[in-house]
Amino acid sequence: MKTKQSLIERLEEVSRKIDTAEHKLKARSDWTHGNVLTQKELLARYAVIKRRLNREIADLEASGHHVTALEASLREWWLAANISMR
Repeated sequence: MKTKQSLIERLEEVSRKIDTAEHKLKARSDWTHGNVLTQKELLARYAVIKRRLNREIADLEASGHHVTALEASLREWWLAANISMR
């Protein structure tokens, strides 16, 4: 009888693991709305951000404002955040 009980316990453990995995998949699907970006799409998005950033920096430096690496990094982060919110 002990093997029957341990088998039931093992099956229940597998069932819990399956339920957990299904919950994680559903949560991921809800989070991404089924739209997971491919590497190509991410690279294209990054190229857009870099072009905008380079334009902004060029405009600032043309008007006499020196843009440090930290400021450029923060501007890049801000652009990425604003594009992803659209």
